[in-house]
Amino acid sequence: MFRFSSLVLLVTVFATAAFSRADADFTAEKAKALIPQAAGMLSKELQDIAQSPNPSAITKPSTGYSLTWAILNYAPGEDAKKITSFQFQDEQVNPSKLAFAISGPKDKDGKYRNYASVIQPEYITDCTCKVNGNTATGTVTFKAPKAYEGKVEYTARKKGETWRIEEFRLPDLKITVAIGDDGTWVKK
Repeated sequence: MFRFSSLVLLVTVFATAAFSRADADFTAEKAKALIPQAAGMLSKELQDIAQSPNPSAITKPSTGYSLTWAILNYAPGEDAKKITSFQFQDEQVNPSKLAFAISGPKDKDGKYRNYASVIQPEYITDCTCKVNGNTATGTVTFKAPKAYEGKVEYTARKKGETWRIEEFRLPDLKITVAIGDDGTWVKK
């Protein structure tokens, strides 16, 4: 009886330790590192839209309907003051401020990142993460000075040894974007 109990205890300890390691390998810090680019689009495509004589003719970027693309297509309505997940700083949306914020800050060489994102790393003010096996969920709170602020829910999944952000949700705007079968973002 003693040997059986010791064996069960030992197996339970090792199983718990293995599960804890699996859970611990994705953290809020790791989510913060993945979220900006996952939420974004290629910088070149944002530049193309800004320089296009007819930007409304552009249907969507090559990355698909990303969170950034969803925000670029968001038109606040009369109930905008009730929305808590995303708010523009000004009553009237300023396209110049929006494009500048999404472009993000330049690096020390005066260049922008290769992606444009509504959630730049410098804008993240808080990030939570709860891991359950190979799935992680949480929220990311962000603020782009003089442009917008928000709080978005995300889901990340582990495929093999790699974690990736696979879904963003703005529940009160009824916006959900997720990675589609082809690897591009789609609006759900």
